This record gives sequence, structure tokens and C-alpha cells, in this order.
Amino acid sequence: MPSTAPIVKKASALSKAAVVLGVIAFLVLGTLFFIRPTTVSTGPDQVALHYSDGAFTPRRFKDCVNPSTRAWDGPGDKHFAYPSSQRNYVFGEGGDRGQVTFVTKDGIEMSVDGVAAFMLNTECQTLRKFHDLIGNRYVAYMDSTDGNGSVGWLRMLSVYISKPLETAIDRAGQNYTYTDLYMDPNVKAQWERDVLAQLPDLVGRQIDGDEEFFVDFAITLQKPTPPESVRAALVSQQEAVARAKAKEAEAAAQVKAAQAQVQVERAEAAKIAERIKVLGRDGYLKQYAIDKGLNPYQPNTNSVITDQR
Repeated sequence: MPSTAPIVKKASALSKAAVVLGVIAFLVLGTLFFIRPTTVSTGPDQVALHYSDGAFTPRRFKDCVNPSTRAWDGPGDKHFAYPSSQRNYVFGEGGDRGQVTFVTKDGIEMSVDGVAAFMLNTECQTLRKFHDLIGNRYVAYMDSTDGNGSVGWLRMLSVYISKPLETAIDRAGQNYTYTDLYMDPNVKAQWERDVLAQLPDLVGRQIDGDEEFFVDFAITLQKPTPPESVRAALVSQQEAVARAKAKEAEAAAQVKAAQAQVQVERAEAAKIAERIKVLGRDGYLKQYAIDKGLNPYQPNTNSVITDQR
């Protein structure tokens, strides 16, 4: 019977070789994991910040990536994308936040919908400071290339845009009465300009340092609305004013009609006076009677034959 020892030894050697090959493959895959390059692809309205962050390198800022750019960087590097086009912060129904409320000069609380437009300052070093101070803290960088902001971006805006916006609207609203803001479009337009004038400074106060992280502001405010009870009172007031104006118009029309009638009568009187001058009083009266279908020549007793007994 042949010995099985050579077969066992061969199987053992193959097993050891397999283990060695497995270890080598694991090491190769692990090395590839750590040394594979990273890639970034920015959209047409995006820029990105590039930071080194490999397994054996500290996280450090490297450079900025321009819009519409695809680049490959070192293993483990990080890229943080931000918008380079105008952003809109919508407040009101279906917006990024609810309506903004404010109090008018005469103490009425009103609500307003609108849009605050702005741009993020994407000058490279300014954007880097924004990311280090704010963007990274709120995870405000974009999480896709479709132009939409992340949840962190909206959370950041709720602090750095929403709060100053509330203050600007409230301060400006305290200069006007609710009826002027609600009913006069010129006053509403001036109030809108007042809000825009205050907004950049109020946003800047939220930021440490002199950097302007947000620029090129614009504001669009819809017609502000008072509470329902106040609106109902305004409607009643407007209806009462309309009724009063209608009565005034009717009275004015009656006065004009009376004045016109007086003018007609004066003209007729003047006409009669001229005819009297021509015909004499008796002649005018006879002619008047004839014009009216009457006989001015009635018999009189002076021509009647009397009884001569």
C-alpha cells in the first residue's frame, strides 16, 4: 500500500501558499484603498474647496476648484462644493421658512411673504474662511451637483439670513401705519427699499471679522396682511367710505341739476323780458295765450246790447 505522506505534504504546502497569497491580496487591496485618487466635478454654478486629508497627511487647504471642472486629487482628499450663482431665501407658504411677522407704527402685527436674494462670496480665500468658520460647522456645503442646497445650508441660512431679515422687516415696518402699508403701494415700495438698505449691515453683524460672506442682496416683499379681524374692519370702513362717497356724488349731481335748472329759468326769463320790450306787456300776454291755444279776445260787456225798455 503506497504512503500518503507526500500527498499530505503537498496539500499543506498549497494551503500555506493560499494563505500567503490571501495576505498579499489583502495588503494590495488595502494599499489601493489608501492610495486611490479622489475626484471632484463641479457644476456650472458651483465652486469647490479642496483639502488634503489622506491617511498619512493632515487636513490642509489646497486650492479652489472653478465651476464646470473635473479634477483628480490625492488619496483621501476632500472637496466641499458651494453655490456660485444667486441664491433665494423664500419665506411664506411653501418656502424655506414661514411668513415674517412685524409690528407697525400704530401697533398692529402684520405678516408678509417674500424672497431675499443674495450671492455667496466665492472669492477663493473668502470662501475658505466661510467654510472654516461657518460652512463646516453647519455642514452647509452642497451635497449634489443639481444646484440644490443641503439641509445644513438651510440651517445655516436660518441663522445668518433669516434672523437679520426679521429684524430689518420689523425695524422698517415701525415707520409706517398698517393702513398705509396695506392700502398704499407707494408706501409699501418705500418700506421694501428700507428693508433692503438695512439687511446687509444686519447680516454682517452675525459674522466675526470684516469679511463679507454674503453680497448682492435683493428683496421682494408681497403685500403685507394684518390679522383677519383688522382686515374685516378695513373692509367695513372702505364700504362705509364708498357709501358716503356715493351719497356725496348723488347730492352733488342734484345740486348741479338744480343749478342747471336755474340757468334755464334765467335764460327763459331773459327771453320773456326781451319779448315784452318788443310786444309790450299786453301784447306778450296775448301772444302767450295764442301760443298756448287760448283765445285772448274774449267778448266784454262794453259791446253787449242792453235792454232798452
